[in-house]
Amino acid sequence: MSKSIDLVDLFFKGGWVMYPLLLLSIVVFIVVVDRLRYYSKQGMKSTQSFDNFVALMKAGKRQEALNLCEKENAAWSRIFQFATLTDISDDERETLMESAANVEVNEMEKRLNVLSIVAGVAPLLGFIGTIAGVITIFFDISMTADISIGTISEGLYQKMVSSAGGLVVGILAFVFYHALRSSVDKFAAQMEEFALQLKVSLLTK
Repeated sequence: MSKSIDLVDLFFKGGWVMYPLLLLSIVVFIVVVDRLRYYSKQGMKSTQSFDNFVALMKAGKRQEALNLCEKENAAWSRIFQFATLTDISDDERETLMESAANVEVNEMEKRLNVLSIVAGVAPLLGFIGTIAGVITIFFDISMTADISIGTISEGLYQKMVSSAGGLVVGILAFVFYHALRSSVDKFAAQMEEFALQLKVSLLTK
């Protein structure tokens, strides 16, 4: 009868390093959920409201456009609300919008560095666990003079669990980091497109 692998049992046999890896995986989960919830509230993929904003600006209804921005309270609206100001120069308006865009991008990038750190640390931590386990195995061999294949292979497969765990956590953190980072980059590109669209609209009214 063949033996089955119990994942829970393997987790505990992986050694002390499995506990910080579990903690890191929880951190990854919390950061990803937090960022996804934040992004979902920023209207990063909605263009209809911005189209309405452009229409109001083109019609010269700056106050209505400002009211729309305040009502939306999304990332794009907090940037383009400065386009409705009339008592400043065009250069000052652009400077304010650029500063607001930088603030929004910084907010979206918050905690992403945590994922980057976990992606680098988790595999190394798993490798340390494996090395520590191998050292223990050979220490036991030196004390007991038992060098049977069964003893060595059983100890090694157990200690390799920490490396596997570290790689899994690191890969997840790496994938989520780049996926979320891509969303931020797409938002920045979209804001540049929106700014160009607004300029062209105002020039052709």
